[in-house]
Amino acid sequence: MTTVIPPMLSQCLTTAAAVTVFLSSAATAAADDSNACLLYVAESTIPNAGLGYFTGVPVEKGHLLGRVGDAAFATVDQDWHMSSEAGTVSKHSGDYHWPLTNYDWNAPDIGLANEGEDVSVTVNGFGAAPNCHFSLLNVDEDAAAFDAAGLDRYTSPGAGAITPWWNRTSTAIRDIAAGSELYVDYGPNWFTSREGHFQLVPLTSSYTKALEFLKRYGALLVGTDNPEDLIEDKMMIGDEVQKDLWELIKTHPYVSRERQALPEAHKDGIRAIKAGDIMTVEVENSIRSLEYLEEHGKCVDNIVPKQSTIPHAGRGAFATRFIPKGGLVAPAPLVHIADKSKVLMYGEKKGPNGNVIRDEENIVHKQIILNYCFSHPNSTLLLFPYSSNVVYINHHSTDYNAKLQWTNDFDFYHHKEWLEKSVDFLEDQWTAGLMLEFVATRDIQPGEEVFIDYGEEWQNAWDEHVKKWKPISKESDYNNLTWWTETTETTNGDPISAYQLNNNQDIPIRTLEEQQINPYPHNVEMQCYANTNHDTAYLFTPQTMPVFRRPYDEEKDMSVDEDEHHIVKCKVRERYEKEDDSSEEVEVDGTKITHKYLYVIEIDAEKTVTDDETTFHEHHIITDVPWNAIKFVDKPYTSDVYLKHAFRHEMKIPDEIFPKSWMNVEQKQKTKKFNLW
Repeated sequence: MTTVIPPMLSQCLTTAAAVTVFLSSAATAAADDSNACLLYVAESTIPNAGLGYFTGVPVEKGHLLGRVGDAAFATVDQDWHMSSEAGTVSKHSGDYHWPLTNYDWNAPDIGLANEGEDVSVTVNGFGAAPNCHFSLLNVDEDAAAFDAAGLDRYTSPGAGAITPWWNRTSTAIRDIAAGSELYVDYGPNWFTSREGHFQLVPLTSSYTKALEFLKRYGALLVGTDNPEDLIEDKMMIGDEVQKDLWELIKTHPYVSRERQALPEAHKDGIRAIKAGDIMTVEVENSIRSLEYLEEHGKCVDNIVPKQSTIPHAGRGAFATRFIPKGGLVAPAPLVHIADKSKVLMYGEKKGPNGNVIRDEENIVHKQIILNYCFSHPNSTLLLFPYSSNVVYINHHSTDYNAKLQWTNDFDFYHHKEWLEKSVDFLEDQWTAGLMLEFVATRDIQPGEEVFIDYGEEWQNAWDEHVKKWKPISKESDYNNLTWWTETTETTNGDPISAYQLNNNQDIPIRTLEEQQINPYPHNVEMQCYANTNHDTAYLFTPQTMPVFRRPYDEEKDMSVDEDEHHIVKCKVRERYEKEDDSSEEVEVDGTKITHKYLYVIEIDAEKTVTDDETTFHEHHIITDVPWNAIKFVDKPYTSDVYLKHAFRHEMKIPDEIFPKSWMNVEQKQKTKKFNLW
């Protein structure tokens, strides 16, 4: 999703005085407490919106919310893998049960567009838990970072078993008071495409129209257009009649986004008229006291990811403060997936029409998100925990210090009755409504790693995986170790992610000539921001390839056309220093850097003849190309996640708390065999 800050947010600065009155002494004390809970999950201030994320301390504009960013999980080509017709079904249309579609983000915005051909991305924490309120957006979200936590295919059996995408940071768009609910931008399309599942949620434009209505409503109450006249002595109708009238307005059978944008209480409506905007009232109503959050919320800041003490585990979760025995380590709201077969990935075969379809007899892999889900051997149900940092809690079969239990409160969200329902019932539910908790089984000290027991089945599967795993020689072909990449003859050295190359800001980009001696790895390719469109119309196929040469035009080449950048495959032909010996200052991920080189790039652009729709190529040579117009991208399916033998297994919910009503698979029931080896 593209984060767009509505114009109405500029009014936030005018509400600072209103917000100040909500900064209680407890909030001020929290700001001085370096170990105060930074984030809470509690009931949203938006009626019937379920969970909300709240800040436990004041946060200044531009500062990080929480201690670290969140993990991202790529699900690739899922519609294809779920359809015997190869892609004629869609999780977004409800053709199969995948409620995570309500938590998916556009892959380009997270930085995962090149993970596969069709990529959707799930992000836990801020990518799933906060709500969206278009008049109160206060969180800006960045792309995820690539870091495999020291695990690679040459040295570790854990390679490919963890998502390498993590630390998707969330920062404050404006100054945020302690106790404030945090809101992210889902994008208008998220709501307009789900009108059958959710009420008409107000969009940015809805608040402008709602304010116009409020002004007319105020004039009705006092007979003038002056907001200052909205005092009790001048009201033409009494308070009780106002309440009845407001209830009639808010409950009128004709529902609209503009009506939903009106304040809930009639007195709040009057306050909004006096303030000249609805946002002032909404900001005040979106703040909970720290006393409320401590009593009725759950801290999601008790653990933070660091390098695990367990070999080959990647990152682990470490306590940020002392957690007593029986204390909450972390809440874990859950997204349920009724059928774990929906994470299966299939080999290919030719269909009856010559198209490529899935081979249902050839299960070759499972989606990476399986490793972060809970289940039970006797059930098809998967449960994905989506609060911050819980995905980093690792396994220890004997020295664990935490366990799972069902939450005994949060009735506004956790449906206890679902624990007695069937999996078939859960398959009809498309919104989350269950919550586990990680609870300490003994005192946990600050800085100590948190472990739970994933279960005997997981341990046996891991032991078998480690037993069969063998180190891969660096001389081995890099690409042919995954299911979906073409075989190559050489490795071109160790694999390097595009994220790492793009962050080598001081290193010149190699030319074609230099790459003959020192090529880039096969897992990356080069792309450029360049607009190859022009006014030439071809009525017939040219006999020779047309060649166009021009200098780089930042306004033209960096422009966005129909929400898409002009980004195409390219090659660097030449590199040279700027003639005036000055360094180019560009901004990358909010950081200003300098780069003293300019480049000449080559692009082969595919074009179409107008009359007969035949295609051919143009050759473009563009000079004076700046460093930030050239980027590396990962070739699809080349990261360790797609290794043929990458470990996959869900975690087990203990027998004593797993509902018997969910056990829909007999132990002796035969299922299709899946074996990574």
